[in-house]
Amino acid sequence: MVYFPLHRYFIFNGELRPNALFKAFENSGGIYEVLRIENGVPLFMEDHLERFYHSASLAGKTIRFNSDQINRFILELLRENKVLSGNILLSCKENLKAFFIQHKYPELQWYQTGVRCGILKGERENPNAKVFQTPVRQQTDKLMEKQNLYEVLLVDHLNRITEGSRSNVFFVKNDSLITPPGNEVLLGITRRKTILLAEKAGIPFFEQDILLDELPHYQAVFITGTSPKILPVSQIGEWKFDPQNQLVQLLRKKYDELILDYMNSVL
Repeated sequence: MVYFPLHRYFIFNGELRPNALFKAFENSGGIYEVLRIENGVPLFMEDHLERFYHSASLAGKTIRFNSDQINRFILELLRENKVLSGNILLSCKENLKAFFIQHKYPELQWYQTGVRCGILKGERENPNAKVFQTPVRQQTDKLMEKQNLYEVLLVDHLNRITEGSRSNVFFVKNDSLITPPGNEVLLGITRRKTILLAEKAGIPFFEQDILLDELPHYQAVFITGTSPKILPVSQIGEWKFDPQNQLVQLLRKKYDELILDYMNSVL
């Protein structure tokens, strides 16, 4: 999958370059992170960089720059592009690149009404590493466009729901929070923050397999990710859920508060 930079500049191996010099390459097999920028602040930068290096280790990639250097590159990209909000793609296949990419944040009303998700039989190789995997991305994109879906959930060969194509997924049952085991999914930054928020709020939390045919046993579902944050799900295939579930809306509000606290600590 090929991405192109927005605005005026991109970073290539630590050097700020005008977008006119950008050369598109196939990213399949490379590692990446997507950073959300709010009011000029890269949200949870430390967590993203920690996972970036972890993905590199799992995928056998070498990053020639340390985290402090990459942090400076990102801030220079923000400053020179004069952009206060959006998404930045940080990637490394052979070279380190960073640039603004197109983003699509959920409409505000969807945080109340929820979104529709589909199902796709598919598995990501090395799920704990954030690696470009073009075939899965292409299949899910086609399905989302065809069925007018916000997201597609992946189901493995054992009929277990693992994660979204670009998100993690949580389920609510009897006022408890349940999500697929961490060794089977990408360990999302928003996923991690959601678990911490649930523990702090005293919400019972479990990691366990979610079988597709057990979906009717759950009252509510939500997905988490850099762009959607915590987003309620109203429907998965033929099954419907309550987007107004009290636990879901509580965590959603607490996550928004966490973002504000982080921004205030940086600014």
